[in-house]
Amino acid sequence: MSKIPRLRLPDGSIFEPTLRYFAYGWLNKIFKAKSSMEPDSYSIREWLCHHTNLGLDWKAAGTDDSFRSFRTSFAQSVEDGELSATQVELKLDHVFKFYRNIRKAMPFVGLMPTPQFVGKPANLTPITSRLANGKIRWSGWSKVDRSAPDRPTPDLDEVERILEHLRAAAMKPLDGTWKQKLQVYAAERNWLVASCEVRAGLRRGETADLSLRKIAEALARWKIIVMPNGRWRSNVQPNPLNDAVGDMALRAEIIAGIERHAARGHTTLSVDVATKGRPERSIEFPLDLIIDLLEIAVWKVRDALFRRWTAEGKKQLDHDAIFLSSTGNGARLRRTSVGDIVKDAFNDLDVAGSGHRLRAYYFTEMAWLLWNQELAIAGYRNDVAVNNNVLNRLADLAGHKRPGTIEKHYLDKALLRHRMKKNRPSIEARKDMVNALISVSWNLDVDRCRRLQRIIYAVDDCKDPRFFAVVDAAIDKYVELTERPQPERASHLRLIVSDTS
Repeated sequence: MSKIPRLRLPDGSIFEPTLRYFAYGWLNKIFKAKSSMEPDSYSIREWLCHHTNLGLDWKAAGTDDSFRSFRTSFAQSVEDGELSATQVELKLDHVFKFYRNIRKAMPFVGLMPTPQFVGKPANLTPITSRLANGKIRWSGWSKVDRSAPDRPTPDLDEVERILEHLRAAAMKPLDGTWKQKLQVYAAERNWLVASCEVRAGLRRGETADLSLRKIAEALARWKIIVMPNGRWRSNVQPNPLNDAVGDMALRAEIIAGIERHAARGHTTLSVDVATKGRPERSIEFPLDLIIDLLEIAVWKVRDALFRRWTAEGKKQLDHDAIFLSSTGNGARLRRTSVGDIVKDAFNDLDVAGSGHRLRAYYFTEMAWLLWNQELAIAGYRNDVAVNNNVLNRLADLAGHKRPGTIEKHYLDKALLRHRMKKNRPSIEARKDMVNALISVSWNLDVDRCRRLQRIIYAVDDCKDPRFFAVVDAAIDKYVELTERPQPERASHLRLIVSDTS
């Protein structure tokens, strides 16, 4: 219960009812995160201060009249514009929620049962309620028009913390018990579930429905494996990736095939995914994520679970599933469970958001990566074609038929990132490099072009700083560089709208 709000009375003692209320709310998921308790705690503190000054304790203040008195106390602030009427109603709603749940959170006050504060008018409770839009509200409640909060996209540090938290149990040494093995297997699974959202942008339904057969088909297109002929579509029919579970040589051959493609410059594998109610779409999976899915999720975790369940007599095992339910029924993980796994990690670490925000992180990073790629292809000359190409590629990744406001939002974030001072030197350096290459390439013969190509690849691959020292020394000793005009740089660009009238 660390980090839940604690309110203190004027004598310095902790106010027990709110301590129990927030603890109860955390255990029963009334609050989505401990950080979301803070607005409620401030509202309740103001309520207690107001009624303490009137000489009333919290039990005596639990009446309809006290609610009206509390609202009236803000009238001048609302009139002066210091506070909105919406904020006042929200404070009242926080206090009402406290009184509605306190009897469950704290059944006894001293030796006496906690009173029932909230009920319908016919029940003669001190705080009366009514049903409004399907929710129980205070009878004097006025509708609060609030826009949905703009939950922030987690940054790299928060994403890494979430992934590390999910995998933490897998790092503990095994004690030989099946119970602990299950915890390790669940941790490995949960880490890969979140990795699919972070690194491939999967929705929770797409993560749950991820198909081993579809990964096999993608690898077959690269000639890494050979798919069996005939009607093999059922999950009980042969799949080379299933066959590799007990064949170490086949495993090594598959991984070596993936690594060969990585050595040739491939970074992703295009895998078809489907979600119920949505058309199938192609998603680019990083190659190291594909290797982790095979080596950890399928050949390690799933194999161990299947062996155990088979020994227990279970026969209905889903051999096409990658992520399995922990219930021991051999079925794939449900989409609701995928959401709960990631959401619980957010809550545990007090990070705002859920698995959907991991997908937002993915698109934020991909927009930046794609924009840099398209800008490089265009010779670092930014124009409308660069932006359009990025928008179209983002729409493909998101599974949308055409670019929309979502893609434009992530492109805008990429452009804003480009304009940040810390990123401009690297962009300008790349632009100068491409301009230099373009300006001299027409005068270079074939041998010099090939040599320059080798040098570029060497600069990219070299990890030894002595290589760069030798290159710099050779240029200083043997080459007298010609002075070339440098393009003028504007400190910033403005868009001037021409007058067409």
